[in-house]
Amino acid sequence: MGEIWIKEAERLGGGSIGGAMDSPNAPGRVVWHTTESGHGDASFTNVGKYLTSVASEPHILYDPTTDRLGQYGPLNQSARALKNDGVTRTNRTGKVCIQVEVLARAATPFTGYWKPGPNFKALMRAIRSWGVPDAWPAGGCAPGASRNRTTWATKGGHYGHCHVPGNDHWDPGNISTSAILKAAPGGGTVSGGSSTPAVSRATVTINGLKYGYGATGAHVTAVGKALVAQGCSAYAEGPGPNWTDADTKSYQKWQIKCGYSGSDADGVPGEASLKKLMGTLPGLAGSGPATKPPAKIAVPTVDLSNLVAAARRDPGLKQGGTTHPADVKVVEAALKTEGLLSATYAADGSFGSTTVTAYAAWQRKCGYTGSAADGIPGKASLEKLGAKRGFKVKA
Repeated sequence: MGEIWIKEAERLGGGSIGGAMDSPNAPGRVVWHTTESGHGDASFTNVGKYLTSVASEPHILYDPTTDRLGQYGPLNQSARALKNDGVTRTNRTGKVCIQVEVLARAATPFTGYWKPGPNFKALMRAIRSWGVPDAWPAGGCAPGASRNRTTWATKGGHYGHCHVPGNDHWDPGNISTSAILKAAPGGGTVSGGSSTPAVSRATVTINGLKYGYGATGAHVTAVGKALVAQGCSAYAEGPGPNWTDADTKSYQKWQIKCGYSGSDADGVPGEASLKKLMGTLPGLAGSGPATKPPAKIAVPTVDLSNLVAAARRDPGLKQGGTTHPADVKVVEAALKTEGLLSATYAADGSFGSTTVTAYAAWQRKCGYTGSAADGIPGKASLEKLGAKRGFKVKA
């Protein structure tokens, strides 16, 4: 997960401005606005209060002349700076839709006179932590810019208010889009709207210990050694007590191995993945050993023949009976995690019609069609599910 609150930013308003995103599986994006006002501290205060009073808060308020940075709400929730596009809630498009209001006027592009400093770099760091690419999918921000719905819905990156479908504003004006990216190097810009996202520099504190870029201590070394033991190494040299980009890349490999993807596989530890790696949650003195050796992870094994029998139902069983519930429960849990089986049926140990339907959906997700997607497990599809969700297959 990326940064939710930027530590360098001032807190503005009450801290809650929106809600959950409507399309969290869509790429992340940022939208640049201008406040159509002056700049400086007086404008920062007055405009900041005004946006709250009219319930039009963005996530971020930024002064391009003083590098002052304020934040209204968490970056993983929606803001209120865009109009809806019919039934599409544009504020809630993407895994993040970070709204930035710049104290400037569209008629005088702020990139012509701005003074970006460490706070702007902090803003870009947070944006990139969500995997938002250094790209402008809809092109420049000159008047008449495209408001293509498909581009907006499917491509992550940087947009102007002038690019968002359903909106009629043309801010932030004809700014230099390349200057936005060059002012905070490190995002791996690629022309044509694609890029290699920057390595996350976010940090997190779990059980009193800090993880992520810049963290230091014996617990960092312990995590690094556990990652190497799991075959998740991106180290040029052995892991040490200082958390570097190599630790982040190595931890990302572990998250992917655990089945995480997107912003959940950003290389910054979460409690669940850390506990799975270490066998416990390391902690400060009094809350658990910080350098406890990693416990061996027990990986469940699923018997394919048992599953097939369970799915087809053994002839001697009464209708509604179950076979091999231990094997079935592992697969049900994996299907639930995939979003294919509801929690109501995800732990009953019965490979009934609902689970068969869910497994057929998994087969189609793997590319099978027709009779090959009948909901009865096959070796290839089961092994693919196991590789993604952490179990082995006995054929």
